[in-house]
Amino acid sequence: MQAYQFEQYVSASHRVSVELPKDAPTGSAKIIVLFPDPTTAPEKVTPQFANMAEFHKWLMTQPSTGRSVEEIDQQIREERNSWE
Repeated sequence: MQAYQFEQYVSASHRVSVELPKDAPTGSAKIIVLFPDPTTAPEKVTPQFANMAEFHKWLMTQPSTGRSVEEIDQQIREERNSWE
């Protein structure tokens, strides 16, 4: 059995959509949705910001991805090209 793990946001419409890798097999599959245990501390909290200055202050405390501007631009181009 093969497994793929994705992190997704469940919207108010209660729908989740994922695109599997091209090498994923076709046919019958089982889908499992796991939610964090509400009695424990959340693994990742999405911060809320009152304004852009507050967001920028938080952003400057985040670790670097280690990617160059060129690598990021290439990823953005590839993503935009996949929309067509």
